[in-house]
Amino acid sequence: MGRLLVLWIVLGMWVTASVYIHVAYIKRIGFAPDPVLPAVHVIDGPRLRVKLPGSLFHKAESTLKQLEKPSTLDTLATYLINHPRRLLTVVGYHTPAENKLTLMPNLGLMRADEVRQYLLNAGVSEDQVQIQGQASDLLSFIKDSTSALSFSFQSIVINADWLARHQKYTDLFHPLQLYFPTGSTEYIVTPDNEQFVREAITYLYDHQTERLTITGHTDSTGTEAFNLKLSRLRAMVVRDKLIQQGASKRWLQVVAMGDKVPIAPNNLTEGREANRRVTLLVKKR
Repeated sequence: MGRLLVLWIVLGMWVTASVYIHVAYIKRIGFAPDPVLPAVHVIDGPRLRVKLPGSLFHKAESTLKQLEKPSTLDTLATYLINHPRRLLTVVGYHTPAENKLTLMPNLGLMRADEVRQYLLNAGVSEDQVQIQGQASDLLSFIKDSTSALSFSFQSIVINADWLARHQKYTDLFHPLQLYFPTGSTEYIVTPDNEQFVREAITYLYDHQTERLTITGHTDSTGTEAFNLKLSRLRAMVVRDKLIQQGASKRWLQVVAMGDKVPIAPNNLTEGREANRRVTLLVKKR
């Protein structure tokens, strides 16, 4: 009787252990998490550390999948707006096999442009986002999806062209700066300074007692006499262009300041770029 009881106890323990192991195995198989693509990290030093979900595009497609709102791209847009001198490079990737399935010459570039358009629509400046497209055999796919993006940052170089493009026309009674490359008398033409010139000519035609002041400036490179001469020459070139476009000479007042009125430090390269300018301003009498 005692031996039989022991056998029943051993058998019960064996059955219990077997059932437990079997159920645990079934649960492990049945409830194993689905594989996921690794997140796409967006990092700019200690100031920005965020990540996007790994599943961003369907295979052979360029349309960005719907993201939760607010998304990491919204955070990225806010960061760029608050740091206007940071340049973001977005690289979009595709496999050679993917590219053959589409009519797009560069699927990766189209994927990067999806991100660029999202950021521009959120208010980011066009100057702050550049894109590239590259083929790669290393892309991972899970359930017909891939990440296909990478992000990097660098500082924007401030030069005369950048300064000119960031001069925005307000009205004729707020100064507008025209910018020049080093040693040049030809200012960089932009839509905003063209608008200023058009509207100034129209306004002065109707208000001929008022004057458009054209003030030339230089950086501190060169002698005082040379800078004064160069600033006058730049102002005169601008005056002559205005006359060619219909302005009367008597509406225009030329002033040469040389390097006497800097708006940025001349000991910095970008400061010298900012100081090489001609200022346009309508002064009421």
